[in-house]
Amino acid sequence: MGDAKVIQCPCGFTLRGAGDAEVVAAAQAHARAIHDQELSSDQALSMARPA
Repeated sequence: MGDAKVIQCPCGFTLRGAGDAEVVAAAQAHARAIHDQELSSDQALSMARPA
């Protein structure tokens, strides 16, 4: 998984994806479902780190 990414949400939940698109989709779904917020792709990517 050379392009794998991880986002650590401030709530403590860890999101993982095989690449940018997957981790952004996971972060956006988490933000909507758990925090009732919309997250842009740029916002999600700014929090993403290599896994």
